[in-house]
Amino acid sequence: MNQMAPVVTNLDVDLARTFVAICETGNFSRAAERVFRSPSAVSLQVKKLEEILGRPLFRRETRLVELTSDGEHLLGFARKMLKLNDDALAYFRRPVMEGRVRFGAPNDSGVFAVPEILKRFASTHPHVEVEVRLDTSAELRRRCLARELDVALFTGGEGGGLPVREVHTEMLVWVGLKNGCAVTRDPLPLALAEQGCFWRSLALEALDRAGLDYRIAYSSEQCQAQIAAVEADLAIAALPASVLSPRLVRLDGPGGLPPIGSYRVDMMTREEAGPVAAALAEHVAESFREHAGQGMRLFA
Repeated sequence: MNQMAPVVTNLDVDLARTFVAICETGNFSRAAERVFRSPSAVSLQVKKLEEILGRPLFRRETRLVELTSDGEHLLGFARKMLKLNDDALAYFRRPVMEGRVRFGAPNDSGVFAVPEILKRFASTHPHVEVEVRLDTSAELRRRCLARELDVALFTGGEGGGLPVREVHTEMLVWVGLKNGCAVTRDPLPLALAEQGCFWRSLALEALDRAGLDYRIAYSSEQCQAQIAAVEADLAIAALPASVLSPRLVRLDGPGGLPPIGSYRVDMMTREEAGPVAAALAEHVAESFREHAGQGMRLFA
């Protein structure tokens, strides 16, 4: 009695790597050079891969490398496999990093950005001590110039002579309670940060240009306190567009309040702080990249 061949339940990463190499180089010979195999070995790998999947991956009637529909689907899966494989190897092969890094961020990022960043960094650098300071952007700049911080985020204005790179930009909008009355009051009741805040300056400049009367009804460094005043319909506020929700609606635009403009988040990394600071800076930048365009409040 003939026994059935065992069903293959795993895709070989080497086969996936060869397949991706063929797709990216457009040629079996060039793919062979990339994966350090002979062209005949590459052809055998493709044949084995097609046998495992039970589907043709390339159209054979052309001299060009042309994927079938199944081949196109496999290319997406194969790239994900290779990335996961390479990320796992990179994680365990990287040297253990130890030390201490001083990280500064504006007050409200303590609610949004900092927990996400620290969680990500701790998962890959568990032996690094991170000293966190939350403060105003102006104070963080001062501490950077005094070399009291290794990595810092701040908003508004230029770097003040510091080497910085932009990691985030977002529109500031007028926010009010949906169907609320605060926006109809004269003068307009505002919930803003304290004097010296870049957002506050932009908001008041917009109202002054439009010739609108206003009063500062609530003042707080904490974005959450400003949002609380808006949700109670006691005031309107100038906040990042990412805070908008079914309850908190945008009030500027055609027929509404004057536009405010955008703000950016800059990051300073002190090069002489070494690889620990550089690693944290990369995690910060990656956090912002991953959340860009997702409407998530990573920074506010």
